[in-house]
Amino acid sequence: MTRTTLATWSLAVLLGVTACNGRSPGTGQAPPTAPAHPPSDPDGATPDKDTPADVAPRTAPAALLVPPPPPPPEVPTATEVAKWYPWPRRAAAYESLATRVHPPPEGFTRVPAAEGTYAWWLRNLPLLAPDTPPRLFDGKTVSRGMEGVSAVVDLDTGTRDLQQCMDVLIRLRAEYLRAAGQEARISFRYPGGRYLTWNAWTKGFRPDRETRELRLVRKASWSNSPATFQWYLRTLFQDTGTVHHQDEPRVAPADLAIGDFFVYPPASANVNGHAVVVLDLAVSAEGGRRIVVGQGDTPATDFHVLREPGGTAWFHVPPGDFRGTFLWPTQFSWDQLRRFRH
Repeated sequence: MTRTTLATWSLAVLLGVTACNGRSPGTGQAPPTAPAHPPSDPDGATPDKDTPADVAPRTAPAALLVPPPPPPPEVPTATEVAKWYPWPRRAAAYESLATRVHPPPEGFTRVPAAEGTYAWWLRNLPLLAPDTPPRLFDGKTVSRGMEGVSAVVDLDTGTRDLQQCMDVLIRLRAEYLRAAGQEARISFRYPGGRYLTWNAWTKGFRPDRETRELRLVRKASWSNSPATFQWYLRTLFQDTGTVHHQDEPRVAPADLAIGDFFVYPPASANVNGHAVVVLDLAVSAEGGRRIVVGQGDTPATDFHVLREPGGTAWFHVPPGDFRGTFLWPTQFSWDQLRRFRH
């Protein structure tokens, strides 16, 4: 073979290789061409055409490997909402807290909460419209507006400066037990180290304010009306606070659950105590935890869902052996975690 012939043959081979590796515009794949004669190995055997040795295995595009987002949480029906959240509400339509703060952070899954449980009830609290700022008991908008607020719960605050931080936690627990038909369990800490029960209140027992220990005496006839229920709650709001409920059962960090609350008492007569409640909980496969936190405030303020500085309602929870403080804007520690006894 002459040099001219060899050069011509080499160019033809090069053009042929270039054509086989060419891509059809917009397809990302080689055009479907088949050789006239299947290639053979040195022994004359034809390779398996389904698994050519010089073709890399195909992988799915990266976009197809991203797991789909978790489905939205199931929320109560209109009939269930009327049963479970019977107080007068400001919003014309119901929106669940779980829907507003969905989904949890990537890699986290909400813990199960059976329908009708306290965890389920808190997770589905009704909300006011997005960007509705919390209001004070007198109707004035809180001066900080939506700063640090993820949502405002559609729960009346009353017209007196009574339903403050610890008080609204009492209100939530009592409202749930009453809606769940568990009124016999409604019982909260009272001065003197005892509990003031709803059962005693329905029978007409009231605090005797002529005595230092506010002992109970029968002063009214039997009633379990909504008005009597509100009177019972207002009495608790007026006579108790964070200093009493710090004596509720302690909770180990590993046992953290929806409905638990963090509380610290007032440091002095001029410094308020505070309390916040866990409204939702999500966990990761590695054991990480995130929580949604709600609070009232002083003066009496609409109950609202907090938002951390990063912009999410899902707060990081440190390991159980962490000895510092966490949450925001009020800092709490693990030794301040409590759970209602009843």
